[in-house]
Amino acid sequence: MNTWTKPAAALAAAALVAGCGSGTGGAAGGSGTGAVKADNDLVIGRTVAVDGMSGDSCYGAGSISTMPMIYGNLLTNKPDGSGVQPGIAASYDYDASARTYTFHLREDAGFSDGSPVTGKDVAFSFEQWRDGKTSGAYYDMVKSAEAPDEHTVVVHLTRPDTFLPALLTWCTSTVYPHDYAGKKPEEFFTKPIGAGPFAFVSWQNPGPSETITLKKNPHYYGAAKGEPHVDTVITKTSADAAQQMLAFQGGQLDLIEGLTADEGNQLPAEQARIPKPSQARDLMLNSKRPALADVNLRKAISAAIDRQALASVQQGYVVPATGMLPTNVPNSVPPTTPYTFDLAAAKALMAKRADQKPVTLTLGFEGASSTLTTMAQLLRDQLAQIGVDVTLKPSDSATVYSQGQSGDYDMLISDLSAISPTVFDPISFVLAAWSPWTGADSALLKEKFTEGTTTTEDSVKDAAVRAIQDDAQAQSTVIGLVNMSTAFAVADYVEGFTATPFLSYDAAAVRIRTGS
Repeated sequence: MNTWTKPAAALAAAALVAGCGSGTGGAAGGSGTGAVKADNDLVIGRTVAVDGMSGDSCYGAGSISTMPMIYGNLLTNKPDGSGVQPGIAASYDYDASARTYTFHLREDAGFSDGSPVTGKDVAFSFEQWRDGKTSGAYYDMVKSAEAPDEHTVVVHLTRPDTFLPALLTWCTSTVYPHDYAGKKPEEFFTKPIGAGPFAFVSWQNPGPSETITLKKNPHYYGAAKGEPHVDTVITKTSADAAQQMLAFQGGQLDLIEGLTADEGNQLPAEQARIPKPSQARDLMLNSKRPALADVNLRKAISAAIDRQALASVQQGYVVPATGMLPTNVPNSVPPTTPYTFDLAAAKALMAKRADQKPVTLTLGFEGASSTLTTMAQLLRDQLAQIGVDVTLKPSDSATVYSQGQSGDYDMLISDLSAISPTVFDPISFVLAAWSPWTGADSALLKEKFTEGTTTTEDSVKDAAVRAIQDDAQAQSTVIGLVNMSTAFAVADYVEGFTATPFLSYDAAAVRIRTGS
């Protein structure tokens, strides 16, 4: 899935320190292992607003964190990112010959209104996912779903498929009560009912300076073992990362999502949680533009990029890309020939262009990010060495997304992330969005995606992924720049926090050490 890392909701500056001063007790006891907090509320800072309360519209980092807290998923990611584990479904069976998945639901799973989660609810949810206007294409393997009893759901497939378990961990796979609990969808999503660890309370000032408040769901399936451990979750959104850091250091935030190197380097090592890099920062080239229709120019741009220099912008948080796709994701393999910085080869490719007119291109990116701005400036300077004149066009993330979707761009910097333990997760977004946006030929991509998601053999999956990586290099409409970690700032009094490599964490497991 694409996250645009600071994605698709317009970001605006906000005075977060002032905003965090209400509704929560600050830290007492300062830093160090003896630090405590006065209350049992988890206050989270982020730069990315949610995309709405419907799973169908979930594509940004804010929603990726929030939707599972409210709704819950049939399956969840293992903390180490190696695979999936039970969620609302205690187990499942896959029958490739019958083209069915059978999910066995927990008997103790309950919605926040006290009603139990039944097979009827889950079958209804599958129908909503499949028919969704925004994300429905991801579920095209689902033919139908039925509930033979209260705690069983049988999903009939249109084809053999091994991608569905990972897909069920996504924020688009949110479990709803049947018929939206008797409400119209637009009414339901103003105050949603879910089976996640937390119940919806309020959503104030929706948008770039929003505050979302959730409270403990006593009907959550983990309640018997004391989950969730915190009473309330409050998320506060602001584009001002520096103000967020001040709020964190002042004890007004307990956790920051999407920590950058600029902020992380201000923290003690134990407060900066940095998973392995599993998010690709890529350069999209619009081959529908006359100049970029020439593959020689696109390949020249790739060869002229010094990825090690780009990685130095966020030292310790990123590594140079070897291909288009994220690393450290199951079945992610590099291309046959990884990227190399070769200025001579780039100049030779420039000389092979059919049209030898001077090249002037625009580069769109999210200007609120200081590290992204520095990276864009480096790219501009690197491409100048092969005679490509680049004009920087910083904007907010909503505009960047809109430009990609509409085709109103030459080059865009964007991020491609796995949010589940399979590399076919980000590949699915390239297929659904980036290929048409860049004008790429998606024939091989479609073929290899199908091969990789209809088999259980890792060797077949790996071969399909390598072919996709090689095809991406051959076309060079999407060019890998760096691979990044999605880091978090975690206060000393916060316990039980584990960041998966997939932009997520289990909020139900988080504890706060309280005291005075």
